[in-house]
This record gives sequence, structure tokens and C-alpha cells, in this order.
Amino acid sequence: MSKNIIRKGTKLILLVFLLSFFLPASKLFAEENSDKAASEEYIDIIVRYKETVPDEDSLDPRFKNVTTMDVLPIQTMSVPTSAVRDISLQENVRRITYDQEVETSQSTYPVSSEDWNQDMIGTFDAFEEGYTGKNVNVAILDTGFYQHSEITYSGGHSIFLEDDELGPDPWTNDHSGHGTHVAGIMGAKKGSRTQGIAPGINLYGVKVYHESKGSKTRVGNLLSGLNWAIDNGMDIIVISSGYAHPNNEVHEVIKLAASKGIMTVAASGNMTEENVTTDYPAAHEEVIAVAGVNQKQTHVSDSMIAPENELAAPGQNILSLGINGAHVAMSGTSQAVPHVAGIAALLMEKYPNDSTRTIRQRMIDRSLDLGETGRDLIYGYGLVQYAKQTTDEEPDEPLEETPKEDTEEPKETDDEKETPEDKSDKDSEKNTEDTNQNEEDKEKSENITSDENDDSTNKETADSEKSGDSSKDDSEETKSEDQTTDVESNKNQNKEEESSEETETTDDEADKKSDKGAAQQKTVWIRPSETKGAATVADEDIKGIAENGVLAISFDASLKHIDQVNLSHDQVDILRNKNIILLIARADLEWVIPSSNLLDANAQIVFDKAKKAVAFDSLTKGNPLTFSIEQDGKALTDFPSQMTYRFYTPAAEYNEDALYQWSESEETWSMLGDAYTKGGVVGVTNNTPTLAVFNPKELASAQADLKKKKEDATKNEKESREKNVEEASASVKDSALNFPMLLSSILVVILVVSGGFYFFKRKSK
Repeated sequence: MSKNIIRKGTKLILLVFLLSFFLPASKLFAEENSDKAASEEYIDIIVRYKETVPDEDSLDPRFKNVTTMDVLPIQTMSVPTSAVRDISLQENVRRITYDQEVETSQSTYPVSSEDWNQDMIGTFDAFEEGYTGKNVNVAILDTGFYQHSEITYSGGHSIFLEDDELGPDPWTNDHSGHGTHVAGIMGAKKGSRTQGIAPGINLYGVKVYHESKGSKTRVGNLLSGLNWAIDNGMDIIVISSGYAHPNNEVHEVIKLAASKGIMTVAASGNMTEENVTTDYPAAHEEVIAVAGVNQKQTHVSDSMIAPENELAAPGQNILSLGINGAHVAMSGTSQAVPHVAGIAALLMEKYPNDSTRTIRQRMIDRSLDLGETGRDLIYGYGLVQYAKQTTDEEPDEPLEETPKEDTEEPKETDDEKETPEDKSDKDSEKNTEDTNQNEEDKEKSENITSDENDDSTNKETADSEKSGDSSKDDSEETKSEDQTTDVESNKNQNKEEESSEETETTDDEADKKSDKGAAQQKTVWIRPSETKGAATVADEDIKGIAENGVLAISFDASLKHIDQVNLSHDQVDILRNKNIILLIARADLEWVIPSSNLLDANAQIVFDKAKKAVAFDSLTKGNPLTFSIEQDGKALTDFPSQMTYRFYTPAAEYNEDALYQWSESEETWSMLGDAYTKGGVVGVTNNTPTLAVFNPKELASAQADLKKKKEDATKNEKESREKNVEEASASVKDSALNFPMLLSSILVVILVVSGGFYFFKRKSK
């Protein structure tokens, strides 16, 4: 056998051996990575870009359910929790907010006569004049729209397409009956049993609730519905949903709609012990906030009492269309909203040259004042009316026209900001079949706490609209970023009543997931502006954050040269009053500052490279950083609450690196923390130190070497001193021993000299 064949055979055997070793290992690693990816929790977010929206195909393949808005540079998506921080550091990202749930809710009231609501607001007067809302395009964003024989839709849209993670869900599928009921109040056929306020409108149903989630949806879904309505030329948008805290993305889109002459009408919400402020988006000035009244034109007990209320409308025991061809009665501000939108449609047909702003003013001027004179907290300007209730008929001349709204897309300013929190209009709605069943089903809507990785919790309440056909439905699991530390969690429960037809279901697992998701909705990621070398944030960015929320100021690569955040006195005041945690986030660090550490004054928050020389700086992983908070020109040193510092260095956990604090008085480093979260090493303290990351072994070795050098130097110095002392002592001793000899020598010299003088003196004589 030749040597060549032997060599080839040896190589082949070696190759087979190597493959047998590596292939199982690679399979193991692949399975491990697959398991890790599968186990990673996902969170729903809304990303507001500064300019261009990235192509969906260019995004991380792990991102799911990506939806791109046409009207503004916004995308909604589900991403791994670990990806949120990385997204916030992208230069093109303006802001990130967490998506959250919206719910419907209902309560029962006894059924009475069927057309009282029509008569109360003057619908029949419009019919007599020949107005039905013809040529007015209206979009209702809701649970779906059953194809009832007594209503005709001009079209519809579902945001849940074939590629949706939850699966397709057509707009004609109303799984709860809520959307069909609202649509019937607005546009059921004229002459039918429950004819609509404006039966001649072009009605479009936009489904933003998925069947699998029952009465719950998300802010991102609401954004998609708004986007569709604007793109398709709607005149009126009806939203019977709401959320507790302002979401800037929704607000931006609504402002864009207003600039295009589109009217938005939304429910003011339900008042509970926990919820005493108007729901969003109704609280935005561009939106008509609607309160509810009963058949006696008095306040419905759970209708919101708040200064944002603009108009009131019938909202109790409203008979309208139901699913499966039925007629049902529901109650709530959800039912009040289509009454106002219907009157607006009638006036738009009657005054086709009027701007949306003028139509809105007409409704205010014609409203029936029910409470205190003028606008009040309960009814706003009053009960909506088609015409003024006067003996003389109002002339049809249009009001003095205000300028048409600018159709140019509004540009976001630095004063704009957002935080999302959705709860579909907190009304009480009652679903009663024509059989007049009056049983009540009560349901509690869970509100939320979410544990953070830093052993702290970020609290968030997702207010909800009450829905008669819904029960506790599943909500998508979301996990709060652990940047939001030291936030106390609260739990608020809103009572919900359902119709007698509905059966209550409970899903504890879904409720737990819902709790996690809602807690994140108070975290808002903001890209700051640069002003004279310092980072600044807009007032609206802070005002829009919920109480006990988190303002995350994220520095992308283009802002890496900035090492200071300036906050005005007013901004600090907002942070303190709302107990908002401040998070400074850069590629290399995170600094969590509780608002309790800020005084009532302007603030300069500094995170700069250490300017003073520190020991072992050549061993640090990254730059040593000095932190400081200055207020009213004074540097603060000690604080009542602990602050979290997280440093990101390469392979910190793998290398077992730790975070160290510099002591200027002792001129030494001491370990502050060796815990790891989100790939960073974490330390907690209640002061603003100079910090750096070291490998403990390397630092200990260097410190030991330095200590030995110091000890050796001290020893050498001591030995040198001792030697000098010995030499000095020896010199003194020698001097003492030589002294008698010296005296003797001197005496001899003196005697010799004296003797010489005597001898020579005698000789000369």
C-alpha cells in the first residue's frame, strides 16, 4: 500500500472523527439557542421615528406583527423585551411607548320606550327637513359589525389580516355586539325599529378588536384604525374607547386628522373611585368629549364629571341593533358618542360649506344647557341638539366661517410627547335582548403591576370601558423593561356589569399577563434635543407620562458627545408631583433617578468622564464616569433614595466584572455591585460617585502589587532611616572615643611650644 493512500485514509478517518464530535455539539447549540429564542418574552411597542420609517423587511426577523402607518412615521410591533433598549438607541427613533389594552364594559338598566333618545336631541326635525347625513363619511372603530338587515354599510376594514399573529378576523365579525350597537345608533335604516340618528351617511366599520381577545384590544390597533380612516377620506371618526394617560402617537394622528378637517368624537369615560379624570383620546382638545344623560335629561351616575366634557347625549337604555338579527339595549358613554356624531353628520349635510370647526361650534351654540349656566363639569356646554329649542326657527345662513384647517401634515415639535394607556371608553353598557331580561353579571377588570428585573416594580393602570358581552379575555403577555426601577405598584379594580345574555368567563393566566403588560405602559422612551451642548426634553414629553411612570431619555450614537441633561424648574416640579422616575440611557450606561432625589428647583444631571486622575484607570473596562446632580448651582451629594447604576461593557457577566466606586478621601476603589441584568453590571447607592468597571481579579492583583510596592517602599525608607541613625550614632561614638587623644595631642603641642620658647629665650641671654 502506497504512502499516499495511507495519508488520504488517515485524513478521511480524522475528518469523520471531527464531524462526529462537532455535529452533535452544533445541534445542541442550535437547540439551546432555539429554546432561548422561544422562551424570550415579547412586548408590544409603538415606535415613532423622526423621519423615514424603515422597510418592514429590513427589521430584525424576530419582530412580529409589524404594522406601518401611512399618515405619520410610526410602526407598531411585538419585539423581545431585550430589544427595546437597542431600538431606542437608533438615531432615527424619536420615541418608544408601550402598547396596552382597551376594554369595553357594560351595566344593566331597565328597558323603556324605544325612541326617546331620538326625540330628545331633535332627530325627527332633521328628517322633516330632509336631512339624513347624506354624503358624509363616518368610520366607527369598534369590535366588528354584524350584517344586520336593518343597516347598510358602505364598506369596512379589519386590521387583522391573514398574516396577523392572532389570525384573520373580518370586519363583519362582531364577536361581542358592541360595534354593531354603536353603528345602529348612528346609521340604522330610516323607518326601521331602531332607526339611526343619521341613516343616510356612508358608514364604514373598522374592526380594531380581535375575536380571540374579546373586549380587549391595544393602542397600536387603535392607531391602525385611525390610520385607515384618514387614508380613506372619513369626515367623522367615532371612538367608543379610552385610556387613562395621554399617548402622543394617538394624539399626533388625531391632530393630523383635525388638520385635514376630520372630526373625532370620543367617550368621556366612566367615573369610578379609582378613575376621576377624562379618558383619552376624549381629553385632547381636538376631540369632542361626550358625557351621558338618562331619559330624564339628568346625569348618568357613572358618566365622567370633568372639565373636558364638551357635549352630553343620551347614554342609558339605548335600544339598537344586536348580533344575530336581534335588538338590544345598552348603556354607557359608548352609546352617547354616536348621538353626537350623528348630529354632526346631519349638520354637515345641511351646511356643506362649513368647516369641521364651524360644525363643532354650531353644536355648542345649539346645545341645551342642563347644568350651571355655561360650560360645566357634568354636561359640558349641554345636551346636543339638531336645532336650538326656540319658538323661531333658526335661519339656515351659515355662521361666519372660520378658516379651514390647514391640510398640511403637522410637524412634531420638541414640545410634543406621549405615553399610551388605553382603556376603551369606560361606560356602562347594557345588553338586553328584546325579552327584557334584567339579570346583572358583574366583572372585575384587573389593573396591573409588573415586577422589574431590578427587584422593583413599575405600576400602571389600564382603565377599561365596560362591555356587556365581554368577560375577562386574554391579553397579550408583555414584560416591563427593568430600566423602570424603584416604582411602586398599585392595583386598581374597576367594577363592570354585563347584560343578562352574557356569561362570565375567567382566565387567570391571561389576567396575569395583562397585569404585566399594563405596567409597562407608563414607560416612555424619548430622544432628547440638544441645546447648548446639553440634552433637553419637551414639556409635553414629561406632562404626558402617567403618575408613577418612567421617563427614559435615550441617547443614540449621534448624541454620544452629550454628558448632561438640563431640566427646568417646572419640569422637575412635574416629575416630583407625579412621582416619575428618570432613566438616563446610553449605549454604555443606565442611571435610574427617583424623583424624590430632586429638589424643587431646576436641575443639571451630569454623567461625564472622570476629570480627576484615579488609580488603575488603565485597567477599567470603558471610561470611569463621574455622576452629579446640581440644583440651584449647588452640587448635591447624598440623597434620600437609592439610585441604580448599570454599566454596559463587553462580556461583563462572562468575565465576572464588577462595578466599583472611587473614594477620593481614601484614594481607592471599593466594589459597589456585581449583579448582572440585561447584559450590564449593576450597583445601587444613594450618592453620586465616580464609577468604573473592573475585573475583580485584575484589580485585586494590581492593588496587591501596589500595596506591596508601598510596603517595600515603606520598609526601604525605614531601613534607610535606621541606617542613617546608626551611622550618626557611630560617628558620635567615634568622636567621643577620639576626644581624650585629641586633648593629649593638643597638650603635647602646647608643652613643646612652651618649652621651645623657654629654651631659646635663655640661650639668647
